[in-house]
Amino acid sequence: MSYSKLNLEIERYLKQNDLPFIGKSTDSKEETEKRLEAYKKGRDVIFKKWIEEKRFKELISCAHGRWFPYDEFTKPLADYFITKNNLLELKVLCEKEIRFKIEDTLKCLKNVKESFPKATIDEMISYDLEEYLNTKSYHPIGELSKWRAKALLLLERYIELLKQTKDNDYLKTIEELYEKSQKLIIKKSDLKCIKHKLK
Repeated sequence: MSYSKLNLEIERYLKQNDLPFIGKSTDSKEETEKRLEAYKKGRDVIFKKWIEEKRFKELISCAHGRWFPYDEFTKPLADYFITKNNLLELKVLCEKEIRFKIEDTLKCLKNVKESFPKATIDEMISYDLEEYLNTKSYHPIGELSKWRAKALLLLERYIELLKQTKDNDYLKTIEELYEKSQKLIIKKSDLKCIKHKLK
């Protein structure tokens, strides 16, 4: 819903400024690139407008929908929250996807333990993810490695953001989550600390 509102405002901005916003199957590569560049410009203008209007809940919702690249939308939003010391908004922005990725990792871990009861944690951790992704085949340990890697990447990004804040106790909690995820000793109960919500 928030993305639809954002998209409508972007289209309105493009129309008002005589910028291209509707593509055609006959568009050349240059025309397509021009349209995409115009859309990106419109998105950035409306992003800034929503920031000024403090429409944080809607911006966070758009980020959670992953409609835009992390570096172009979520990261600037996180940086803004850090600058303004809006730590609750930062937590709500970052925690949701981390929680989902860890939950997916735990489901895969359960599946591995059922399928390969003799597999050790060391074997799971040292599994060659790059080779697995290249094979394009399915393996329970490969899937576990994939979701674990995604969770660790999100946690790494989050830790770097939190280092710019003064919330040291919370940073320590997230670092512990990272370590437990890295060692595959994470439990669902560990996720209780990352369930912040906006009022």
